[in-house]
Amino acid sequence: MKINMKTISQITGYSQSTISNVLNNKKGTNRKTAEEILKVAKEIGYLNTPKIENIKLVFFKKSGKVLTETPLINELIDGIVSEARDNGLDTILFNIQENDDDYKEKFDSLFTDRNSGIILLATELSENDLLPFQKICCPLVVLDAWFDRFLFDTVLMNNYDSFITSTRFLIENGHTKIGFLGSQIQIKNFYYREQGFRDALEKYECSIDEDLFIYLDPTLNGSYESMKNYLESSPRKMATAYCAVNDIVALGALKAFQEYGYKIPDDISIMGFDNMPFGEISSPSLTTMNVPKRALGELAVKRLIEQSNKGNYTPCKTELLTSLIIRQSVRKL
Repeated sequence: MKINMKTISQITGYSQSTISNVLNNKKGTNRKTAEEILKVAKEIGYLNTPKIENIKLVFFKKSGKVLTETPLINELIDGIVSEARDNGLDTILFNIQENDDDYKEKFDSLFTDRNSGIILLATELSENDLLPFQKICCPLVVLDAWFDRFLFDTVLMNNYDSFITSTRFLIENGHTKIGFLGSQIQIKNFYYREQGFRDALEKYECSIDEDLFIYLDPTLNGSYESMKNYLESSPRKMATAYCAVNDIVALGALKAFQEYGYKIPDDISIMGFDNMPFGEISSPSLTTMNVPKRALGELAVKRLIEQSNKGNYTPCKTELLTSLIIRQSVRKL
């Protein structure tokens, strides 16, 4: 049987003109109708995975605090733009902020655009936020977050094992009373980092003291103010070393510790994560874990192109390894 728009019309009940508008990416059809038509068209073989004409890098922000404050983004963008250019593709930067007036219009437009391959920077997203993307009609790679219920092609850093490594480094330097500097805003990456930290303490037979877990605002000034409030509130137990969820939290806390008379690293050692540029010029310079930021972006483009070019494509979860950067904020006991 010949498969055409009439076939789709018979299955869905929508007119051929409506179907034509959806398949040609014209505005005017509501999202639910478009999704149903595209789903049927794909299932019956009328609509194969399209060759992409450009890459749309989608910044999906909820709080905006985690993404806005990190130079990680610039290196990611450089990697994506460079790799896309090498493959003859332009990169479109597409910002979605959950509380913006045009949020719904922008969000809905992603589901009818068959000309772009989408790299979704999902750093701040939850599992529920990703549910609608199961219905997307174009190639999609999720960057910087992973959720086990979805079969999305995913590229991210190895959060869990990185914190096994960073915690082990503190233990190898004689620290057994180790605390954790976490974030008051929880994202999936932070969850895996804390799990790695907890499991490392257990693996190397160090006690886990919940009183040494401090959760701070994840911005540079916010973490500084949060730590000051913590130190002001009452005399508390202090660790000899802290493993911070990222460099921003580490540096904000470091400044607060110093203002309250603690010497870094003589009194307290601090371990960061991300290898942000300003960690190298802080005083003392920050020991941290280096994330291959540019490589994350490059690999996301490669996976997107491979997905676009292959009919039977198997989604992959790809985790890039991090490396230890030893500077001056950790001392040996």
